Amino acid sequence: FRLLYPDIATLSISRADGNTDTYLVDGTYVAAAWAGNRAAPTIDVATPWTRGRLVGFDDLARTLDPVQQNQVAVKGLTVFSQRQRIIECRHGLTTDMTNVLTKTPTVITIADEVQQQSRATLDRFVGQKFLDGLTTQIEGQLSATMKNLVKAQIINAFTGVSAITSPDDPTVAEVEAYYQPVFPLLYIVVTFNLRSSL
Repeated sequence: FRLLYPDIATLSISRADGNTDTYLVDGTYVAAAWAGNRAAPTIDVATPWTRGRLVGFDDLARTLDPVQQNQVAVKGLTVFSQRQRIIECRHGLTTDMTNVLTKTPTVITIADEVQQQSRATLDRFVGQKFLDGLTTQIEGQLSATMKNLVKAQIINAFTGVSAITSPDDPTVAEVEAYYQPVFPLLYIVVTFNLRSSL
């Protein structure tokens, strides 16, 4: 992910004597605060970045109008904006703007989570005798993991779980599955139709 915009913000720190000092900090502080926000135990990997709130800062020191924000965002920068005293993620993006699967940060974090959980689930099969039926057990365990990911609202659905012995190496099981991540709702398009009578 590319460094977030804005590149500066203000931060107030209370001193022991009761006074408050205000500092102008660069974008690395904003990026670190956002990373901490996304790592919170109350937020899972599918929680949308868009409209996520950033706390700890007083103000964004540099603001853009909506047109400028769009111009920055299409380059693959995650943009923050401020409404009154609330600082929030305007639109979470990655640097790969090729398509919805590559530009949506939560799709990337979901993919990482699916891989990590699958690796943890299937690791127990490594080192076993590769007897008939082991691929069926692998399919069953991976299907159970995918069902848990659906229940946890990390993925919407999955299909095509299969495990076969590699045709090139009899010590390798080739496992495959397809899944649909939970996407964030980013836009609402409303069409009004005006009629003289209904």
